Amino acid sequence: MENTVNLSPIDQFQQEIDRRQVELNDLRLNGVTKIENLKNEITNVKKNKQLDKETKGKIIAKCKAELELAKENKESNKDIIAEKVADFINYIKVTSNGFIQEKKASNKAKFAELKAKYQEDLAKENERYKNALAETKAAGGENLASEIKDLKVAHVQIAGDLKVNYHDECDKLKDELHQLYLMRFNAIENANNKKMPIAESIEQKAENYKYNFNWKTFILNNGLYLAIVALLIFAIIIYAVQEHQFLLNLSTILLILNQTSPKVFLALGVAGLIVLAGTDLSVGRLVGLASVLTGMLVTTSGTTSVTFFGISPDFSALPLGLRVVLAFLISIVACVIITSIAGFFSAKFKMHPFISTLATQLFTFGMLAGITGNAFTGNPDPGVKEFVSGFLIRYRSTGLSYMIIYAIIGIIIMWFIWNKTKFGKNMFAVGGNPEAASVSGISVFWVTLAVFMLAGIYYGIGGSMFGIYSGNVRAQTGQGMETDAIAACVVGGVSFTGGVGKIRGVVIGALLFTMITVILPYIGITDTNFQLAIKGVIVLAAVALDCAKYLKKK
Repeated sequence: MENTVNLSPIDQFQQEIDRRQVELNDLRLNGVTKIENLKNEITNVKKNKQLDKETKGKIIAKCKAELELAKENKESNKDIIAEKVADFINYIKVTSNGFIQEKKASNKAKFAELKAKYQEDLAKENERYKNALAETKAAGGENLASEIKDLKVAHVQIAGDLKVNYHDECDKLKDELHQLYLMRFNAIENANNKKMPIAESIEQKAENYKYNFNWKTFILNNGLYLAIVALLIFAIIIYAVQEHQFLLNLSTILLILNQTSPKVFLALGVAGLIVLAGTDLSVGRLVGLASVLTGMLVTTSGTTSVTFFGISPDFSALPLGLRVVLAFLISIVACVIITSIAGFFSAKFKMHPFISTLATQLFTFGMLAGITGNAFTGNPDPGVKEFVSGFLIRYRSTGLSYMIIYAIIGIIIMWFIWNKTKFGKNMFAVGGNPEAASVSGISVFWVTLAVFMLAGIYYGIGGSMFGIYSGNVRAQTGQGMETDAIAACVVGGVSFTGGVGKIRGVVIGALLFTMITVILPYIGITDTNFQLAIKGVIVLAAVALDCAKYLKKK
């Protein structure tokens, strides 16, 4: 009791938290804590190359025996610990809420006081400047202009200092409130054995976002999204006035999702290259390559009007299922070969991907159009088309297509690669600073080449899907799709400066760009040339914002 007499309520609260945490730690010591320590010890022993196999076996056997005892202890104390944790967390919530509400009320009064004082001091400074300026003008003299300028500079400096001091005092109050939240969340996390409950995790993220929120940064990071949303709202209003219908109904949303699905694969592929501070101009032509190869194999009869040096291939002897598998595999392999060539030159000779992919773009289209005579492949088998782009759930003239499911799977796989693998971490390291990555032991060459190859895999899948979805295709198919893929990444926040990007941003960017394409005709902009112009403005704005963020960081 003597130790708490001179302590503030918050310090007493912290002391009680520490006391209860010690009790919990003691209860967990021979259970949960020991299990974690033993598991770590077993892992370290297995990795230890200095120990022989027999010694390792003895140590691991001993650890496993102790592990069983620790599990029994954990099970016996489970109910007691659960009860104490629930009571402890409830105590933290109730007590911290009291402090937080009290601090909020106190801050509100202090904010008002600080604002009034700032306005009063600023008014006094304005009055002082006004009087000093009048006196200086009345006195006249040869150096009048210089004196007036000096007065103005001093006034601006004083007014600026008053504003800075006002904001600093406000920030101190915000920091004090935020510290109470941090104490609350840290205590809950420790009480729950370093695991934050879902509700508190959401609350913590909301508090951190609110604490770090800045309007200028928000506009800089989301300005383009806001502009596109404004355009969307404008389109909805125009369509509602003209057609007396709501534009973004379920049919339109499903149409946007269906059209976005193949393009997501292209955007995800090129996103990795942009993370490396590069790009890929060959996307559209690789879509054409994959579409033609797929279209030839999956035609209804197994024959195609496309000729290779005058020879028309016949695949009718192969089962349709095998032809579909071959179509995707051959398309993927062909795209990977092309992207690997561009990747090799970029990685080996430090050639900018703009040049290497421009070369593969010209080569791919030239060879494909020349060999096939730019002929159409013919329509895909109805069963194949149904399997790839058919509807899992039909709604009126559209529905939830299988392509959306495939796209979701592709997104999850790429998210896992980017965020949960060593390769993903190395990719961002190389994109952020290739020299530093190389010094730290990362092979810049192999990482760069692997990113190009991964892009080729996604181009192959997306191109094959697009070919089957579109129907009768030729070498010209896919022209210009690289702009949509690159623009989707830029709009989604993947930085051309390298080392920055998120999968969700790429997906949002792809959806927004497809949305623009789908919605513009509804408001009367049917000319594809004007649609391209609007896309160009969006791309320019996206890159400008990206550059502005980069310059601000520097």
